[in-house]
Amino acid sequence: MSVEELEQGKSWLSDTFQLIRCEGDALPSITWLLDLAKIAVLRHGVRGLVIDPYNELDHQRPPSMTETEYVSQMLTKIKRFAQHHGCHVWFVAHPRQLQNWVGGPPNLYDISGSAHFINKCDNGIVIHRNRDPEAGPMDQVQVCVRKVRNKVAGTIGDATLLYNGVTGEFTSVDEGNKLPFGS
Repeated sequence: MSVEELEQGKSWLSDTFQLIRCEGDALPSITWLLDLAKIAVLRHGVRGLVIDPYNELDHQRPPSMTETEYVSQMLTKIKRFAQHHGCHVWFVAHPRQLQNWVGGPPNLYDISGSAHFINKCDNGIVIHRNRDPEAGPMDQVQVCVRKVRNKVAGTIGDATLLYNGVTGEFTSVDEGNKLPFGS
């Protein structure tokens, strides 16, 4: 990449993405985040919001509220924000520590906190990277679509990708040309 291409890329990134960061030691709350996202929507025309990751938000809740009730209310706030502002929201949540994990992809019920993550989402996608050399190639990544509310948007299914650590690219494993696993 030439210096000119690098500068063009940096300019494109600056024009295309708005970062919302919480500086200092404070953890951002969902209300704080959505307030800033609203400004980004109105001021910059943002139409997509990625909240990543869930476990780095401040989840203080009243003592009388269960975690399940909290998660339900939080996801409702996010859905209302998306509907009101015409903005897609991608919410990244990691699975809880899995007991008796055998190496396969987790499911949406494995997200720490509540089954509401699957109940309230419109689309649920699990990204799973192989971390066990006994289970297959270490560069293998599974994209598992586990929920699709609106069937016009797609279908449930899986895709396997291979990650090239040198180039940072993903390539699809073609059905007719699968790589031999375990070799």
